[in-house]
Amino acid sequence: MPKKNTTKKFVHKKASHRSTFKKPLNKIANKPSKIINKLKGMKDIMPEEYKYWDLVTRKAVELAKLYSYKRLDLPFLENTMLYERTCGKNSDLVGKELYSYVTKANERIALRPDTAPGLIRAVLEHSAINPGEIFKSLWLGPVVRYDRSQGGRLRQFNQFSLNVLGNSFGPSADAQLILIGYNFFKELQVDIEVHINSLGCPDCANNYLEVIKDYFKERGKKAKLSAEAKKVLQKNTLQILTVKDEKCQEIIDEIPPIVDHLCDGCRKHLEVVLEYLDSLSIPYYLDTSLIASRGFNCYHNTIFEFVPIIDGVKSVPLGGGGNFSIMADKMGDYNLKACGFGIDLEKTISKIRGKNIALLNGEQADVFIAQISDQAKCKTMLLFEELRRAGFKVRENFIQDSLKLQLEEAEKVKVKYTLILGQKELLDNTIMIRDMESGVQETIDIRKVVNELDKRLNIS
Repeated sequence: MPKKNTTKKFVHKKASHRSTFKKPLNKIANKPSKIINKLKGMKDIMPEEYKYWDLVTRKAVELAKLYSYKRLDLPFLENTMLYERTCGKNSDLVGKELYSYVTKANERIALRPDTAPGLIRAVLEHSAINPGEIFKSLWLGPVVRYDRSQGGRLRQFNQFSLNVLGNSFGPSADAQLILIGYNFFKELQVDIEVHINSLGCPDCANNYLEVIKDYFKERGKKAKLSAEAKKVLQKNTLQILTVKDEKCQEIIDEIPPIVDHLCDGCRKHLEVVLEYLDSLSIPYYLDTSLIASRGFNCYHNTIFEFVPIIDGVKSVPLGGGGNFSIMADKMGDYNLKACGFGIDLEKTISKIRGKNIALLNGEQADVFIAQISDQAKCKTMLLFEELRRAGFKVRENFIQDSLKLQLEEAEKVKVKYTLILGQKELLDNTIMIRDMESGVQETIDIRKVVNELDKRLNIS
């Protein structure tokens, strides 16, 4: 029996196969046609973007290590009560920004909107600080805030955060944090200006509210406000400082600044911080409206922001910080002091795209700088920067006052030499250099310290 011609049937099947293959992939096997997109305010970080993330995180870790900040991590979920207690139930962070829900076990859980409350909890829960010790921490990770989705802002974003906690430290802690933040941006080729002010202590803050109210009680001043400005003044007195309305800007600009109404202790604290910034040549602006920023309603005393300058024009802040000791008070530890900053890495990366930036590798240190007096702290900060820029790998613990503890820190990081600056050396314009292996120490002219270290370490 002759075989049947099957060519036609074969061709038909082949054509049918091809026509099926041309269908969109999302319609094959009855898959839904609509793609599920990411949630509003969220961001995917794709592989081609990670060169920027490597760059900023390496720089953050490098600087933190140089200044002896130790890395830690914190849970992404916390008890909702933590934020209600530390920041207040009526605060913007809790009332407007907090993602909170009730679990199947009837627990009230919140996604992390900020690192400070969780850090306070962790330090107290683990009894991490002994009397007299300074706790310096580095944290990198995501935070989530509900109302950050307008104008390209993200609800989930990543932060670089440094914090200092302890029972006692002075203005040098604020100054060092600002210095590190400034260096972070400078070495990423982002021009910034530090906006700074002080909220004072709780008494200062409450008294200043009365100063503003009394100012607008003066004849005719409240009448010069626009209708919208009057609503702001009635709802939240401090927010009147943030009103930008040409019709009433002159009357708002004449509100007495808070710096003129700080108590002696708070005023002195701010003055010393500004003296540090002047000595370190850090550009800053005493911003009268900064105290009304909603991000600082859980802070007291020093507050600051890092504001980028593009073609001479100031832009949206890339981060900020200040003193949040009041959170520890609300957690029951009235002796714990805390200050720190958080920098938005997504915003930072948006400013550095396309820039060719070489990063230093964090290696073992060569030199440790120790100081014995408050007057010596500013000088050693300047010397630290001079040595770092000259190529030396330097370590320090400026916030620690005890020379013994500073030398113990020098031994831990295994430096070859320690520089010691005390009151006598400061007056004589000299500095002591100690060989950490032999213990031999000698006094040299501080102006020759770079050349002396270069000769001993063969840096150049």
